[in-house]
Amino acid sequence: MKHNKIYILLLTIFFLLYIFIIYFTYTENKKYLLENTKNNQLKLVYAYKEKFDERLAALKRIVETLGKSLIDKDRNKEFKNIKETLTNAMISGNGFTSVYISYPDNFTISGRPDWYYTKDYVATKRPWYIEALKANKTIISKPYIGSAGFEDKLYISIVSPIYKQNKLVAVMASDLELESVQKELTKLFPLKNGFAFLMTNNAQVIAQSNKLGIDFSNKNLKEFLSSFSKNKVGYSTYKIANKHYIFTYETLEKSDWLFVSVLDEKEIYKDLNYQLFMNLLASVFLFLLGFATIIFISFIQKKLYEKHLLLGHFVKSPTWGILLTDKNGNIIFINKVFEKLFSLKSKALYNKSINNILLKLKINQKNNNQILCFKDIEDNIYSMKSYPLEHKGKYYRIQITPLVNNYQKKLEGTIITVNDISHEKYLEKKESEHEQILIQNSKMAALGEMVSAIAHQWRQPLSTLLMLLSNVEEFISKENPKAINYLCRSKDTIKYMNETVNAFRNFYKEDFEKSNFNLIDIINEVILISSPQMKMNALELEFKYNEKHKYTLESYPSYIKQVLINLISNAKDELSIILKDVPLYEGKIKIFLSKEENNFLISIEDNGRGILAEHKEKIFKPFFTTKKDQGTGTGLYLCKLLIENKINGKLFLDNLKNPTKFIIQIGTTDV
Repeated sequence: MKHNKIYILLLTIFFLLYIFIIYFTYTENKKYLLENTKNNQLKLVYAYKEKFDERLAALKRIVETLGKSLIDKDRNKEFKNIKETLTNAMISGNGFTSVYISYPDNFTISGRPDWYYTKDYVATKRPWYIEALKANKTIISKPYIGSAGFEDKLYISIVSPIYKQNKLVAVMASDLELESVQKELTKLFPLKNGFAFLMTNNAQVIAQSNKLGIDFSNKNLKEFLSSFSKNKVGYSTYKIANKHYIFTYETLEKSDWLFVSVLDEKEIYKDLNYQLFMNLLASVFLFLLGFATIIFISFIQKKLYEKHLLLGHFVKSPTWGILLTDKNGNIIFINKVFEKLFSLKSKALYNKSINNILLKLKINQKNNNQILCFKDIEDNIYSMKSYPLEHKGKYYRIQITPLVNNYQKKLEGTIITVNDISHEKYLEKKESEHEQILIQNSKMAALGEMVSAIAHQWRQPLSTLLMLLSNVEEFISKENPKAINYLCRSKDTIKYMNETVNAFRNFYKEDFEKSNFNLIDIINEVILISSPQMKMNALELEFKYNEKHKYTLESYPSYIKQVLINLISNAKDELSIILKDVPLYEGKIKIFLSKEENNFLISIEDNGRGILAEHKEKIFKPFFTTKKDQGTGTGLYLCKLLIENKINGKLFLDNLKNPTKFIIQIGTTDV
């Protein structure tokens, strides 16, 4: 008991000394970390400022070069050529929402195909025009509200006045949405615990993501930011709502803006504080552990006995197969599970070599690191080997572990354990299938968002074109039937374009819920989507069904569309290969919809080369493909998963060739 008190006293002294060292180290590290962070942040701002400078310089060069190329062009005679040049510049500008040239008489030519000059547009009174003339050089304007029709957004412009013989000829301008600049800045400068923004010399914030929720309208903060324009580069700490923030800034070379980053000072010490907490926690834990060790030292023998008893239970486990050998490789114990698994007679192999068991394990011979005999274990006493085993329809994991005396570095024996992992294999397979479906769904969702955006952008221009054509039709005399005919054909074409865009939007819409629908509508929608590819490859796509039946059901239309698109695409790819060798070959893809008893049958067939007989059982396996580097081997596999696991139907190959035919079977009742 006396010794225990001494040990406790020494432990307490050590604990207090350790706490003192921790706090002293923490204080010094805190000072160093703050100074180091400021210097690193300054270097980081400079590096990203350089990147943003390069970006702005590139955009300025586009505008200035474009202005020089248009200075001698006649806007009346070469209007179309000027507009085309502006459109190309807008595309090449990588972010320009519009590129245009404005003349002193307010006449403006824009690169946007949907914008033309009107007399009510006064360019000379626009903010960007006034700022450019005032600066008399290429500038980046301050944020301003868009013109009529675009008042809901803020823009900045890269503007360049064009002079000829010291006389203003025009003003060249390109627009950037402020929101896009903000996104680009956030992407360019991805801070976890802060953000970056652009600022004018008078402390007006241009673009910022503001992760930290700072109020830039605060008067005191504006005064603080205004001081940055004097030093041009540096860092300062500012307190807002009892929080300290580090502002690091540098002036952009290509404008009078400043590139500023903000970092929460508290976040700098977050890891250091966490380390302090963990050190304190570890010290308390070690103190308690030492205290507990001292108090319960008298019970060690009892604990050791309990551990030996627990080891005995492990050896006699009813779920694990266990085999033990001595240092010479002779079997000294085999439990009942091991004997039952490999059909061994009880104690028949005791005191015999482990090599007899290793032969029975039937380990995959392709594994170069496998242990085939006890000699391999002796040569690799520090290597634990684990192998999979399939036995009688179940999966097992075999683990061979040498038991080593580390002090003498000698082999003392071997333990072989066998545990059933069939359920794990089943879960892995299901998880893999689920992941494949999720990947496919995410692709469809992404396509849906993209197509919806395109449809939204097209809808208004198409409607406008239809209205304009109708207005033109009123002004054309009925005595000119040829012109009327052309107008009608144009209107029909625009309506077809609108229908096609809507079809794409509906097809890729993220909709993975059950709904009532007609299979005929679904197939027609897929055909409309696939038709351009069929025409491009000179293929015929035909759809037939029995009009006497109704083809309505409640299921998942999105999954059915995915499967149909995949099957049609596979047929198209096969026929396209044939057409390369036989240009006059008449490739055909036929879809038949029918009803038999309580099932709908969708047949997709083609007159291609067919499927080899040896591939019939493999085509629905994951990662099997006949397209070599052009295929992933997941198409038909996913199709089968979707039909069988989601639709509760069947997908099978009905005919190998002449024609190659796949059939989708879906129950007519609620699935």
